[in-house]
Amino acid sequence: MSTEFMDAFSSVEHSDENFDLPPLREGMSKMELLDYMVLSVTRILSVQKAFKGGYMLNKLIKASSRQTSDIDFSISSKEDYEEIKCVLKSIAEKFICYGYISSYRIKETIEERMSGGIDLYNDTGEKVLGVDVGLHDIGWGITSYSFDVTTLDGFEIERMLADKLIAITSRKRFRRTKDLYDFFIITSSFDFSFDKLKEYVALRGGAEWENIPFTDVVIREYEKAWNKLRLIDIDGNNLDPIDFSKAVMRFYVIAVPCKDNKPLHHWDRLTQRLE
Repeated sequence: MSTEFMDAFSSVEHSDENFDLPPLREGMSKMELLDYMVLSVTRILSVQKAFKGGYMLNKLIKASSRQTSDIDFSISSKEDYEEIKCVLKSIAEKFICYGYISSYRIKETIEERMSGGIDLYNDTGEKVLGVDVGLHDIGWGITSYSFDVTTLDGFEIERMLADKLIAITSRKRFRRTKDLYDFFIITSSFDFSFDKLKEYVALRGGAEWENIPFTDVVIREYEKAWNKLRLIDIDGNNLDPIDFSKAVMRFYVIAVPCKDNKPLHHWDRLTQRLE
């Protein structure tokens, strides 16, 4: 991150909403704008929150993670969402003043199965940035991360993987190719506790285990969707494709023992084995 960008974050200014937002500058990259939103949220909001999703993977893995246009975080209380909406609106209005966006849409309500947040659009109506706010129990599976822009609470690797595993096994299988990619990249980049993964899947209510192993029909259609994936990294470069069969086998190596509650305890990213 540039020194100029960090210097801009060293001071604050007063907004119409009585929030101390960091000052903006012209010519900021997409990642810098995401950083700005994260810093604003962590600095201003006193509510308990935990970050997750593509932004976290961009920060943790960088080169091999896919570029995101959103930040994602969870809260545990619906009452906290009113304050969050005010902060998001203030950020969006400031982005408009600097020409980064032309309009925005705030989701007025939040429910356990319906996220809140904000979508930010350019002058052609294309969504260019966003914030997704989920309503979840964040009393478990949370740890502290220290990044260049700020320190924040976020999902542990095992909780990120639990969410990905549950998504991949869901019936919405053809929307889940990016989750399968993330699952492969995370398990290639980190060791993790298999005991925690099993616990966190259970705490989330379990996966749709009856859907794995996938049927031949599902595999064929899943592979078609996989081959259409065109992913770029945080710098806008094309990511090297991963062989579909390799990604599915990696998923099976971890998901099937989780389904069967095997007495294994640790994933080693170097040997690519559960022990």
